[in-house]
Amino acid sequence: MNSTISFTIFLLYLFSLLSSALPSGTYNKGDTRIATTDEIKELAFYSSLSADVYCSSVINNKKFDCPYCDKAKHLKVVDAFTTTTYDTNALIARGDAEKTIYIVFRGSQSVRNWVADFTAVPVNYHNVPRAKVHLGFLQSYREVEKQLVATVSRQLQAHPGYTVAVDGHSLGGSVALLCALDLYEKGVKNIKLYTQGQPRVGNKAFAEYVTKTGIPYKRVVHENDPVPHFPNNNIVFEFYHAGEEFWDTHNLVVVCPNGLESKYCSSSLIVGLNPLDHVFYFGMSTGVCIDSKKIIEGLPFSLVPTVTKFI
Repeated sequence: MNSTISFTIFLLYLFSLLSSALPSGTYNKGDTRIATTDEIKELAFYSSLSADVYCSSVINNKKFDCPYCDKAKHLKVVDAFTTTTYDTNALIARGDAEKTIYIVFRGSQSVRNWVADFTAVPVNYHNVPRAKVHLGFLQSYREVEKQLVATVSRQLQAHPGYTVAVDGHSLGGSVALLCALDLYEKGVKNIKLYTQGQPRVGNKAFAEYVTKTGIPYKRVVHENDPVPHFPNNNIVFEFYHAGEEFWDTHNLVVVCPNGLESKYCSSSLIVGLNPLDHVFYFGMSTGVCIDSKKIIEGLPFSLVPTVTKFI
């Protein structure tokens, strides 16, 4: 491990200590509410799907056979993808009981994923005036788009009226957002979107466009997870979150309304750097099938802009 990586890991550790010593945020003001039991159950299910696709056995064998896969045993895996340039991993499954087609994207695990994370160059988002998105996330989706859209189209033709639920953790959440928008723009109806620990994808104009689509979008942030604060909302990036935020903090899941990110949820954090909060969502580890250190050690490539925010 070179000195730059070691230093950034040290910074993450230092600020994780600070985050436990300083107030972590305000969640009892503004237009907020507490998530219902049914909502938490729903979000935990999608978090388990996101954890499942980190298991190579699920992607390679196209079968839900992994530590958290018991919640998905009733689903039929339709297809799975692994791309060459950005190592985008995605799975498409179908639940006939709930009449839903699931699209789940894996988060960062390889060096190629981290390169995508770090390619934070804003580029124009087609047909939306002034909207810009993260180049690395867009390229990660474009690499899988053609095959994925073709598979989803075939499934919808065979099963008209099914809901399409798009899901992902970390980088996978960002790619999931772009996928949901692409399907929406191609005329797919009844789309739902779920993300966990997702970085910001685009600027304010992009976030406003996401809101205007009306796609139900539930974005979960766990405690002091640093990744949702990347790229920084500053003069360089000016990126914003969209969606209805569910902030799992202080043994409560606080809900901030759909729209641009709220100052009353995780954006209220004074210091928000605890890498372990990025690995665990609703008690499930995205590193259950891999060494969790691989996920944590990959974070500094993406979080250097976030670290400098607090220096």
